[in-house]
Amino acid sequence: MTKAIRQYSLYLSALVVPFFSCCSTADVKTDVEIIDPNGYNLKVQDMRVRDPFILVDPVSQAYYMQAGNNPGFKVYKSQDLLLWRDLGSSFTPAADFWGKKDFWAPDLYLYKEKYYLFGTFSADGKKRGTSILVADAPQGPFKPLVNKAVTPPNWMCLDGSLFIDNDNKPWIIYCHEWLEVTDGTVVAQRLTDDLKDTASVRQVLFKATDAPWVGSITSGTTTGYITDAPFIHKNDDGSLVMLWSSFRKDGKYAIGQAISRNGNILGPWEQSAESLNDDDGGHAMLFRDLKGRLMISYHAPNSATEKPTIKEVYIKDGKVSLNK
Repeated sequence: MTKAIRQYSLYLSALVVPFFSCCSTADVKTDVEIIDPNGYNLKVQDMRVRDPFILVDPVSQAYYMQAGNNPGFKVYKSQDLLLWRDLGSSFTPAADFWGKKDFWAPDLYLYKEKYYLFGTFSADGKKRGTSILVADAPQGPFKPLVNKAVTPPNWMCLDGSLFIDNDNKPWIIYCHEWLEVTDGTVVAQRLTDDLKDTASVRQVLFKATDAPWVGSITSGTTTGYITDAPFIHKNDDGSLVMLWSSFRKDGKYAIGQAISRNGNILGPWEQSAESLNDDDGGHAMLFRDLKGRLMISYHAPNSATEKPTIKEVYIKDGKVSLNK
């Protein structure tokens, strides 16, 4: 999400795993006093994290959550999604790293036996964009795969995420900022197999106002419509559901859904008429926990008291439902 507003699937394919950690409020009692001698002493409901993307790591059989730590990122680890351990810094930028500001939305994936961290950065004289970092372990240390943004240098972009299609080809899904185009868009581009560069032209999938629930927002003298945090999940029937975030007409931050019934990343994308949630939260992702349950992770509320919100969810008619 833009700075003004911030003050405003297990595997995506056989090759990619998103980095989430979530826990179902129906299954975990968060009011019980628990002491863990191994240092897992942070209760999820006490954590202050925006954009909580969770990786379920098949190697360590544990959950990892990256978080902004400007300048840089830090990482948390959990064995049960209830108690977390602060592992410290996962990425500390070198003096020559192009990104000097933001350090937003760290999304972690396991791809071809390496861990890749997609993060949003900016710098004076350089437009905001997504860079890809790489490491041998989910806790890092990460280093730039290439010392530049993989998103278009002449566009203001953010919140890049990874998707692997049916041909095992990697794509980056990202937002073209509303501050630049007024009606923010979600864009897809093929990546090279090594994730170092794009391999196709930009394809606009939809704009914010394609969703009937989206309202406008004003920052300074600029009024427009936001797109944030696109994340694609492949359903069992082959269709795709994309979670993304914006502001509703009542001013609440919320999660939207778009469905590609034919399973093609280029769509057409069918927008849900209403937002998924009503708790002023967003920047969501989906993952399967170690028990195989489909979970959602997002932050709420969208304020200075944001916390990870982790719940079990269900797929109904291709869409995510909070109710069984």
